[in-house]
Amino acid sequence: MPEKTDDVSSLASLSSIIRGDPFLGHLGVEVLEVRKGYAKLRMPDSEVVLRYGGIVNGGAVCTLIDAAGGTATATVNQGKNQVTVELKVNFLETVPRGDMVCEAKVVRGGRNIVVAEMDLFDRNQRLCAKGIGTWMILYDAKFKV
Repeated sequence: MPEKTDDVSSLASLSSIIRGDPFLGHLGVEVLEVRKGYAKLRMPDSEVVLRYGGIVNGGAVCTLIDAAGGTATATVNQGKNQVTVELKVNFLETVPRGDMVCEAKVVRGGRNIVVAEMDLFDRNQRLCAKGIGTWMILYDAKFKV
């Protein structure tokens, strides 16, 4: 009989974790694709993420970038939970109202620290923001799926 693992890196598991997160669930964030060291997430169009002038608030951009990086991290951390310890975002273009997609890939996955880079695209597939972040693995905290 195969040994049970704590792997939560499947699309179904990570989608469940994102939907179960009160904040990300409220924003409708969904996981589109995952594989080892990679995640692609979408935040649907919503008035609640807009700022004056009808463009997406920078906080919403950062939220999706952080969620994508954290999801990519979850594909390499053996089912352990993690926290963001550093996140840098470069805003390249304003993001017009509409769905946003963010792709994240792990640059370096160490025993305690994971570094990922993220690219956020608007509804027209324009690269609007780039992020790089660092996540610390919490060895005493597993994801609840």
